[in-house]
Amino acid sequence: MSPTRIRVVAALVVRNERPFLGNCLRHLIENGIDYVIVDNGSTDETIELLQQSYFAKHLISYRTHPYQGYMDWEDLMQARQAAADAVDADWILYVSADEIMHSYNVDETLSAAIERVDAAGFDVIDFNEFVFLPIETNYVPDREGSQLLRYYYFFEDQRPRLMRARKKHLQVSHVEHGGHILAGEPFRLSPETFALRHYMFRNQTHAFEKYTRRVYATEELARGWHWHGFQHPVANFAFPPADQLECLASPDDRNLSRTHPHKRPYWMWQTQAIVDLQNALAEKSQELAALQHVLAEKEQASRQEIANLQHVLAEKEQASRQEIANLQHAMTRLQRSRSWRWTAPMHRVRYYLKSALPL
Repeated sequence: MSPTRIRVVAALVVRNERPFLGNCLRHLIENGIDYVIVDNGSTDETIELLQQSYFAKHLISYRTHPYQGYMDWEDLMQARQAAADAVDADWILYVSADEIMHSYNVDETLSAAIERVDAAGFDVIDFNEFVFLPIETNYVPDREGSQLLRYYYFFEDQRPRLMRARKKHLQVSHVEHGGHILAGEPFRLSPETFALRHYMFRNQTHAFEKYTRRVYATEELARGWHWHGFQHPVANFAFPPADQLECLASPDDRNLSRTHPHKRPYWMWQTQAIVDLQNALAEKSQELAALQHVLAEKEQASRQEIANLQHVLAEKEQASRQEIANLQHAMTRLQRSRSWRWTAPMHRVRYYLKSALPL
């Protein structure tokens, strides 16, 4: 790995993430990135891992942040921000322990990719999230090399979504938008996105336990944060069939598909499908009601038109009857007349009546 001219430092908040942390930190080291750690009261072997010489020499700062008995994400983001602000770096990378980041270019290191974006004059990089599930094999802690997981889905409920890399000098913060979108002074967002592989669960048992046991700050729930992991039935966390997921040809393949983005995590797909069907049914019902309204209006208009035509016909019929009566009266008068001068006109009147009167 060739050294880069810029320094990239990753900032992590961890709590009992030991099964994921070794793989995450090893990936950062292999990509030329050092890190700062904010430990939210871990009770596993996180500290022992960080004390190993391979990891310790890349650890710039280690801070502890007391655990309050629930996840206070805003407080943790502020602690992470403070840790990042204190380091000497050109770029800051926000990473979670169960995430692996890279560009889409084969064999390009993450630090080299960020340096390339920096040279192009951009300040922030957005990441595409690909959620990998242990369908055919479990996640392996402390594995050298890529995880063997191949099945995944592309999760994108908005765009941009994960502004995880930024120039350090920017006066911006993740806190306002829950760690996703940066807010603050204007910046240049790179049009090129990078990939974020999210290894959320080690196995099916871990999937059933992870979010169902987690406690969140009440104020953050009131803001609409953590909707993806709050109050979902345990059964919903059963992994979907493989044919509903994308699959890589090989685990380290960077050709990740963004063709079919999902706006909800997989444990909400079934519920969302029902909601979508209900919405579609409601929309079709509205369309049917609108058509019925139009039909009723046309039927009413047709009835009015028929009534108008019947009225005109009745008037014409009455006029015709009156005209016939007048002609019959005139013929009667002619028949009673003995004058020779009426003979010829009377023939014409009879001819007219014969042609005018209905058979």
